[in-house]
Amino acid sequence: MGAIGAGLIWAGLKRSEVPATWMGFVGALLVWVGWFEFTFEFYAGMFRIPEYTSPTGLPIFAGATVLMATMPIMLALFLLYGIYNRQTRCNLIRWLHRNLHFDPGMPTSDNGRSFGRITALETIFVTWACYEFWLYVGYMLDNNTIMVAYVAWTAWTIYILWKLLKIPRVGHAVRYGIPVGIVGWGVAEMPAHFGLYSEIWLKPFDYAITNSIMLCVFTAGIVYVARQPKVPARQGGAVHTPE
Repeated sequence: MGAIGAGLIWAGLKRSEVPATWMGFVGALLVWVGWFEFTFEFYAGMFRIPEYTSPTGLPIFAGATVLMATMPIMLALFLLYGIYNRQTRCNLIRWLHRNLHFDPGMPTSDNGRSFGRITALETIFVTWACYEFWLYVGYMLDNNTIMVAYVAWTAWTIYILWKLLKIPRVGHAVRYGIPVGIVGWGVAEMPAHFGLYSEIWLKPFDYAITNSIMLCVFTAGIVYVARQPKVPARQGGAVHTPE
């Protein structure tokens, strides 16, 4: 599955903006499931890492403990490819550069942006960061502090969703919508982890009607985006028309 995802990202490297964004996103999802989640479960089983319940009552699966151990790797890559990178358009990294008064040096010459690679990288990193945040919050904090974190997370989701609705261009909106969806997923997923309701998205046959409705909504969204009119987009200093 991870190899298929990597191939899909590769195929989208030189595509125009909208198809490259979708190929990078779907490829990154396959890479995450195949090379992260399934692989962590494999190593958890190979090394017989036990499952346990955190002090706050949050169940921590064996594969999730391996994921928690990757935090230093994620932070190192974030520094090398994010904070230490002048040539970035990430709002978070630019905000850090401004407020930390940090200048990593002059950027290299721009040869054009690879939307497939950018989308895949951001999808994996945002997914990774959200996993790590909630795992460590659930492991280290008490229930009251977790509730405060959940309320703040929900408010953040509403704010970035509001910003997303103001973006006029399809390619940019889809790329911005990916992290919005990943962050917003925590609003739905965390209460289920604490037992407030069942994770119906993991039980498609037990909740066939609900999951079928959501599949139709998701499919309709893809069709709607795909049928948007072509709008000139600027890429690497040249006008670029997405498919």
